[in-house]
This record gives sequence, structure tokens and C-alpha cells, in this order.
Amino acid sequence: MQLKAIVFRTNRLRETRVFFETVLGLKIKEYSPTHFVIHAGDIRILFVETNSDSEVEWYCSKKTGAGITLLKDPNQIKVIIVEGK
Repeated sequence: MQLKAIVFRTNRLRETRVFFETVLGLKIKEYSPTHFVIHAGDIRILFVETNSDSEVEWYCSKKTGAGITLLKDPNQIKVIIVEGK
């Protein structure tokens, strides 16, 4: 299994982007008013605007089987596994 992306849904998108740019010094090249993306090797870390409480989702790929598996870990983090060749 390979981790492809981590999605953070937040109602404080602008403040989060400013933190990553100014405090951590990351250059964010992909952004819009509703999201921004940090590329970390082969993994994309997405921050998406939401009106609800914060959520975290992990997107993974698996080369066996077919379909999508939806899971939640003990912290209620969603894990979405896309299976296919």
C-alpha cells in the first residue's frame, strides 16, 4: 500500500496557509481561495476550506483488488484506499 495524499479540512484555511508560508518558510505554489497543496515527494498534503470542524483524510493506493475501501482509525481519521492495477 502506498500513501498518496493527506487532506486536512479546516475552517481556518487562510490562517493555516499564512502559518506554513511565514512561520515554516514553505513556498506554496498551488493554491486557490478554497485550497492549497504542499508537495512532499510523492505525497500531496492538501488543505481544503470547510465550514465544519477540522477533519483529516488519508488517501492510499493498493495494487491488488478493485474498488474503494473506507475506514476510520481510533482518532476518527478517515482512510480511503483505492484498489486497482
